[in-house]
Amino acid sequence: MKLQVALDLVEPSLAVDLARRLCDAGAVDIVEAGTPLIKTAGIFIVSALRVSCPNAEIMADLKTMDVGSLEARLAINAGGANIVSVLGAAANETISDFIAETRKLNGKSLIDMISVKDPVSRVKELLNAGLRPDYVGLHLGIDVQKGRGGLTVEDLVKEAIKIKDEYGLGVAIAGGVDEKMAQRIKGTNIDIVIVGRAITQAPDPVKAAENIRRLLGIH
Repeated sequence: MKLQVALDLVEPSLAVDLARRLCDAGAVDIVEAGTPLIKTAGIFIVSALRVSCPNAEIMADLKTMDVGSLEARLAINAGGANIVSVLGAAANETISDFIAETRKLNGKSLIDMISVKDPVSRVKELLNAGLRPDYVGLHLGIDVQKGRGGLTVEDLVKEAIKIKDEYGLGVAIAGGVDEKMAQRIKGTNIDIVIVGRAITQAPDPVKAAENIRRLLGIH
């Protein structure tokens, strides 16, 4: 299991500084250039994070919906990203090009299932089409987290475990993960736990990341 921090910030200098602090402390395994950050600063923010965290994996949360090969190439070649994301709602042709390009460039693909109604069925569709990503991301969006009585991160954890067990794919979980949720995820076979605000908005982000890491049982 790895801990990934999602830097969904809009101030590049703050994002780079926070990444450096977290990486220097060894508090996270993967640093994510969040979609808002990439839209604000451009793809080269990914390379800035790479320089700040030479020993961590860097993830570019592109949420690609079209031109799959081009966007994967931009993130890996221009930014030095290790992992890049494409939306599960994208066309199979886009996902196919995206996966092929990431592999060609020695990167890893993550299919983000945000807003996909039935992620397990979508994974089955993709595999039947010969499309096998490195990771499937079960993602509860920030706007959805504001609602009441709907889908919860607990639901996504169950779906992630099912996908891992049935199809042997790497799985990631994101969306409202905090210390309380970390305790519930501990001991599962989830590969990547993605945490945003519980780290980035904490009074002491490094301490928060270290605590979540401990609660997840990551050594």
